[in-house]
Amino acid sequence: MKKLLLMTLLISTQVFAITGREVMEKIKTKNQGYIGSNSKMVMTLIDAHGNKVERVMNAKVLENNKKGDKSITSFIKPLDVKGTKLLTWTIKDGANKQWLFLPKFKRVKKINSRNQSGSFMGSEFSYEDIAGQQIDKYKYKLLKDDAAAWTIESKPVDKSGYSKMITIISKDKLNPLSVQYFDRKGELLKESKLENFKAYKANKKTFDLADMITMENKQTKKRSVIKWTERKLGKKHKESSFKSTKLK
Repeated sequence: MKKLLLMTLLISTQVFAITGREVMEKIKTKNQGYIGSNSKMVMTLIDAHGNKVERVMNAKVLENNKKGDKSITSFIKPLDVKGTKLLTWTIKDGANKQWLFLPKFKRVKKINSRNQSGSFMGSEFSYEDIAGQQIDKYKYKLLKDDAAAWTIESKPVDKSGYSKMITIISKDKLNPLSVQYFDRKGELLKESKLENFKAYKANKKTFDLADMITMENKQTKKRSVIKWTERKLGKKHKESSFKSTKLK
């Protein structure tokens, strides 16, 4: 009995050669230096019965490793969402800032921090998901380390729509392969799968990025799929273009 108890204790206190935080630092370093990007994507919304709605988007991103990246996502099809734009400032050491331009009302709406867990344009992606993950906003725990991947638990330090996330990270690509999102009650809410990795080059570096992300809501059975049809890194954008006053 004592021997079994000792074995259980040893397993529960397993020491890894690397910490969860160190893994995230490696990913951060690998994915820095792309300068900026231009992309074209198709987002497909799939309900629980398999019915589909497609939306075409353009996006541009300005990299800023000191303060946080800025991005604008613009809808170009279909007509009912054409002209809608989302501006995101991913703040490194504070709450992210987001603004949504609604052409029908000809006004810019600020998405306050308590609403960033809401659905982005009816999809299974939240505004928080679109803003991305800043490393200092989470505490990390390495759950598993095998030959191909790390499994890491991330818990938000400040306000979030999630109680935690569990991410499987490819050691080869140094990018996530899947992420499980748990709601504030601690129950599994969503899972994203990242596929179709492609090597992109910019600023004398290679970036291995997924060209398809599927987000499935485990509670409602709805899915949203984003596919990149075009993506170019190394693009230089003016910071003045990423202002809420420029959205109209």
